[in-house]
Amino acid sequence: MNALKEEKALPVGKLARRTRTTVLGVIGLMAALLTAAPPAQAAAPAFELTPMVPAGADHQQKLRSEVEYWTLAKMASTGLNHEDQDAAPPPGGWDNLSKPWPRKAGQISRTAGKFFIENKDVVTGAVSTTACSGNVVNSANQSVVVTAAHCLRIHTPIDVGFGNTMITNMVFVPGFNGANLERHTSSTALPGKDIAPYGVWGVTREWITNTWSRSADWLLGHDMAAVLVDNPDDPRPIGQVTGGQQIGFNQPQNQNNHVFGYPTINERNYYRPGNVSPQLQRTFDGRSLMATQGTTRNDPVYYSDVMRGAQSPGCSGGPLMQNFDPTTGEGLQVGVFSRYDDPGQIIKLFGWVQGPNMSSTHLGDEEQAVYNAAQSASPAGS
Repeated sequence: MNALKEEKALPVGKLARRTRTTVLGVIGLMAALLTAAPPAQAAAPAFELTPMVPAGADHQQKLRSEVEYWTLAKMASTGLNHEDQDAAPPPGGWDNLSKPWPRKAGQISRTAGKFFIENKDVVTGAVSTTACSGNVVNSANQSVVVTAAHCLRIHTPIDVGFGNTMITNMVFVPGFNGANLERHTSSTALPGKDIAPYGVWGVTREWITNTWSRSADWLLGHDMAAVLVDNPDDPRPIGQVTGGQQIGFNQPQNQNNHVFGYPTINERNYYRPGNVSPQLQRTFDGRSLMATQGTTRNDPVYYSDVMRGAQSPGCSGGPLMQNFDPTTGEGLQVGVFSRYDDPGQIIKLFGWVQGPNMSSTHLGDEEQAVYNAAQSASPAGS
């Protein structure tokens, strides 16, 4: 999920811009949930959003403008938590519910990264910023990063506080190192290798699942996206800089898996102090890649993978890795983190907000169509 500084943005994977709900909204959402259809069995075509940096003579100029928008000050205000405090582990130390992944430890420390995003409310025109997570995967064009669809587009048809937003600027920082990012800086300088060791990559084109293009609100699932990235200062595709992870579709479920992401905010951190027993309490700051390990169970309604895990919003779009080798940092990406899950909630909507479980979209036929569309396209357009 994401982090957002002005109280204007997204929910689940991101930071909700408001928590107010209406009676009609909740009733409408409950009805929709009760009638939600199971995942489509046949692959539906991917849906391409309007390119962030379209093809044309000014492509490189627009790409540079997109990247250079993200100064140190904007990255700090967007990508760090609201509490002016760094992450704090449980009293007994970090555990498999969530723990920092060592920097420069294997492939995942290069392929996983943080998205910095500017959103615009389609209705009001209000602009806000937020952050998500993503992962570089192997692809024909070596330019594909996989994330959650809600990091790009949200539109809830009823007033449950999720908004109606689309991205206007989006960059990806693989291997993001927030330890060296000053919290309250006003610097207009661009990040160096200490913060962006593999560079800052502009998002040029984006695809979401066909289902998400019709129901961008978690009601029907398929919360997955693939984007193409490019770097105005490096002629190589990102896959040649960071390497890529293997990606698989319709893989076995109920496995021992890892989820990686950059949890950032604590307003909806289920494991925050005061919400759980002291031995489980922890907070996050958005600076570090975190790992959650556990055995998933399949949710057949949404074709998702659910595991107990403690990562807060900001980790949306982070990879669910199967057969992960901690020594090499390599595995098979079989899902993307989408939302939370609380089996104790009668109205499941409320369980989507903060946990205690993490629910990842399992990559199936529709997600493969998104990946195929992205890997066969050019980052600079056709």
